[in-house]
Amino acid sequence: MSIEQSSGPGSVGRDAVGLLGRSADLEFFAERRRRLADGGARTAVLLEGPAGVGKTALLEAAASGARASGCRVLRFAGVESEVTLAYSGLHQLLFGMRDGFDRLPPGQRAVLEGVLGSSVAQAPPERFAASVAVLEALRRTAEDGPVLVVIDDIQWLDRASGDVLEFVARRLSGLPVDLLVAARAGHAHALDRHGLLRRRVETLDERSAAALLRAAHPGLAPPAAERLLQEAAGNPLALLELPALLTREQFIGAVPVPLSLPVDDRLEALFAPRLRELPTATLELLLVAALEGTGGLRTIWAAYPGGMEAADAALLAAEEAGLVRVDARAGRLVFRHPLVRSAVVRTCRPGRRRAAHRALAEALERDPERRIGHLVAASLGPEEHLAADLEQAGHAALGRGSAALAVTALRRAAELSPEPAERSRRLAHAAYAAAQSGALDVTAVLVDDGYGERASPQDTARATLARVYALLETDGDATAAHRLLTGVIDGLLAAGTGGAETGGAETGGAGRQPSPAAVREVVGELQFLLTLVAFYAQRTDLWPEVLERCQDAPDQVRLYCLAFDAPQERAPEVRQRIRRAFAALPPDAGPRPVTQLSMLSVYFDEASEYREHWMRVARRSREGGTFVQWSYGTILLGHEAFFAGRFTEAEALAREGLAMAEELGHRLAGFRLASQLALVAAVRGDAETVGTLTRTILAWSEPRRLGLLQVSARQARVLLALGQGDYEAAYRDCALISPPGTLPPLNPRAIWSVYDLVEAAVYTGRTAEARVHVAMARSARLGELSPRLALLTQAAAALAGPVETAEAGFRRALAVADVHAPFDRARVQLAFGRWLRAHGRDPEATREHLTAALHALEELGAAPWAAAAGTELAALTPPAEPEPHGTEGLLTPQELQIADLAATGLSNKEIGARLYISPRTVSTHLYNIFPKLGIRSRAALRDALGGRARAAHGGKHVEYVDGPVI
Repeated sequence: MSIEQSSGPGSVGRDAVGLLGRSADLEFFAERRRRLADGGARTAVLLEGPAGVGKTALLEAAASGARASGCRVLRFAGVESEVTLAYSGLHQLLFGMRDGFDRLPPGQRAVLEGVLGSSVAQAPPERFAASVAVLEALRRTAEDGPVLVVIDDIQWLDRASGDVLEFVARRLSGLPVDLLVAARAGHAHALDRHGLLRRRVETLDERSAAALLRAAHPGLAPPAAERLLQEAAGNPLALLELPALLTREQFIGAVPVPLSLPVDDRLEALFAPRLRELPTATLELLLVAALEGTGGLRTIWAAYPGGMEAADAALLAAEEAGLVRVDARAGRLVFRHPLVRSAVVRTCRPGRRRAAHRALAEALERDPERRIGHLVAASLGPEEHLAADLEQAGHAALGRGSAALAVTALRRAAELSPEPAERSRRLAHAAYAAAQSGALDVTAVLVDDGYGERASPQDTARATLARVYALLETDGDATAAHRLLTGVIDGLLAAGTGGAETGGAETGGAGRQPSPAAVREVVGELQFLLTLVAFYAQRTDLWPEVLERCQDAPDQVRLYCLAFDAPQERAPEVRQRIRRAFAALPPDAGPRPVTQLSMLSVYFDEASEYREHWMRVARRSREGGTFVQWSYGTILLGHEAFFAGRFTEAEALAREGLAMAEELGHRLAGFRLASQLALVAAVRGDAETVGTLTRTILAWSEPRRLGLLQVSARQARVLLALGQGDYEAAYRDCALISPPGTLPPLNPRAIWSVYDLVEAAVYTGRTAEARVHVAMARSARLGELSPRLALLTQAAAALAGPVETAEAGFRRALAVADVHAPFDRARVQLAFGRWLRAHGRDPEATREHLTAALHALEELGAAPWAAAAGTELAALTPPAEPEPHGTEGLLTPQELQIADLAATGLSNKEIGARLYISPRTVSTHLYNIFPKLGIRSRAALRDALGGRARAAHGGKHVEYVDGPVI
């Protein structure tokens, strides 16, 4: 799915990705190049840092920058396997300079050719002679321009080459030659004793590490990303390599990232050499600690054979090797780097790992969830008792919003189930959890696997829930979803009415009937999804079947039915019931009931009331990999931010959710998030983005009869048209959302467009239609829902009402307290100022409202609306006849300064910076200046100022010909 083209993280090249967070280092290299070009004295630079920290990437960046500036770059690197071969490193350097050997004296040329092995010399050259010859070769090479010598992994440089390098490094002063070397921290090398400039290359800070991970792997699920950020601990190599080692299910968040990550050869090479030198007892201790995961000494000691005394002895070698340390205060064993833990696990045989897991399971007898994880890792075959424990843990995880963990537990429970019927049931639950996690491909596999067994009606119902979620998100086929849901509800009710109570919400086992409580639970979930499908489709022909099947539904489902059935009649009642339902939620309520209530609250303009609930749900769902709940929460938070005028936040939320939806293939969620982007673009006047997004949304939703998406797209087009003053286009789309005088069933979102329709109707001469819509809003008591709707419904009544009551109506609207909706308030102030000017009312009051609207709209970034306010202000005072002797008599000195600067094309912000005043003050002055000069736009300033005007540049005058000339 592709909603829009963007230059997101995925477009960043790998070279650029590897340098994220390294701006200080890059600036350091740039300064070195400037000094080299100026011929200044040089001191060799040593980059030091741990393996994988990015030293090689920085050397490459320095070399690329040097080449671009005209330097000649000579590169070589130490090689561990060649450390005993004399002059093996120097051979690489000289090979790059061999084209200049003919400039050297014959004796020195022979020495260097001997190093290269191209002469008849029988033995390697003497080191002093080689050193002098190399220094002379560098000097001659630098005669053609500056030279940068770059050496990587100097710790692996052979001794002979190191001696030559140390000689040369001491004698570079005065030569246009720079020397840049890199060494792994903690290793001795040739320049250890040389007085060079040392620069430490640190691991990335949290922000840079997160940016690098997003850029290199843009589709990585948030829970997986957080886990890898913790594991990599700022090491760039680990951040680049670890995601590629995950399975697809781990990558997209369908299953959790394991405690001990797989590592490839490159990552293992960072720490494995030191592990191989440790005693067996120490490795066994480290394995237990690595698999334990938290570093808790009490658990590690309990699980280690021999107990605390033996563990203390085994620990000493690991501490001396610098691989671990003990935090006595916290009672924790801390690995030097998280990747040490992964390397430990990888280097141990599977049998040892299973034994360590069994020991940890015994040590965690009082921690059931962690114990089960270790038992699963240690298990090799089916075991019903373990499968039942895993199933219970999976349901608990799903209730907490941890769908990814639930998938793992339930899937493993199915694999360990000896009975086919139990396996089928647990696979159905795993499929539902996978659908909640967003892993639709995993959902499909699990559903198919479950149907391969003898599935009960209840198993079929669970699998159908998963199948419908996948069907809606991928295909948007509401008709097929409705048919599947009604069929399975009817079948399940028939099968479950005679079931005997067997205790528990969901009991299993071959030949056993599900309990009535279990039937009610799954039917309630099916009924909720059925109402949601009808809401997405906004199909009134399907609605009677929904109401029929939801007569005995849970309270929240019946509340949905009430809200969707007749929003025009029941809006205040629905609002009160939403409040009571939220108040009745237990403190530990899971994400699902909170999300269900929140979805209703936003459509009835309760967006800000429950923001903390939504944030908690979104955070918990994000951490647990429950994409469905997270996407709902992201959409709700985006709407709340939009209504509150935080457009940048609303855009950021939508883009984040859209990126994840595209990665997971959730087209329906993606289009809903795209409609939020369109709303923000509409307010800003970005017609191209609005057009692209809404055309794409409508092209997908119209053939599928998904009314919700069509309404969403049209509301963005309405806002764009109103901002552009195209009231006819705005009215046409408004009438499709809700015809005058109606709030259609299944469309509570139409409440948001009441004022839009009235405004568009009034400005297109459809006063009767506007008044009918106002009457409907009053009858539905929409003003009681929230201060924002009170403001808008009263303003709509004033706009559509008689002239003699309009002014008082606008003033009542603007007097509504606690309106936390700056964009809507500014729109009403603009409409009031426009009405006052059109009817010739008090100019000062008119100017006050228009100026307030202008400032608010400019601050919000609502460009077209701000332009409309500016036009109204400019038109407020009749054009003045320009004085024959210039502008000095019309404008104050400060106004003249501002006018001159604006005429040169400077923005309000730039003018404010020059004159040390705020952009808002500049704006106010300009709209006082326009009527004085008899103009209505900024573009007319230059002509109005005439051939000469006093500028704010030291009292000089400006001549305007084709442009300002000072």
